[in-house]
Amino acid sequence: MEYFGIFSFVMVIALYSKVHRLERILRENGIGSVRAVGLGDQLRKQVGQTVELTLETNDGDIMGKVCKVLDTDETWALVLVGEGKKNECEKLIRLDNVKQIKVK
Repeated sequence: MEYFGIFSFVMVIALYSKVHRLERILRENGIGSVRAVGLGDQLRKQVGQTVELTLETNDGDIMGKVCKVLDTDETWALVLVGEGKKNECEKLIRLDNVKQIKVK
C-alpha cells in the first residue's frame, strides 16, 4: 500500500511540472491570462523609482521584493535588487510572475 502512495506522489509532482510548462507556453503565445498586459505600462511610469513587487515563484510561493526599476517592456522588467547590506544586483523579472506593485 505504501508503494501506491509513493507512486501517486511522484506522478503528481511530474504532472504539476507539465501543467506549469503548458501554462508558460500558453502565456508566451498570448493564449493565457491577460493580467500582465498593463503591468509593463505601469512599471514604465515607475522607472528610476523604488517599488515593492509581489512575485509568484516557480513553486507557487509568493514573496515581496523591494527594488529599483531600471527598464521595462511588455514581458520583462530589469530591476536593481538589494541583497544584504551593500550587495546589489540586477535581475530580470518576467511580468507574468508579478502579482502586485506598491510604490514606495
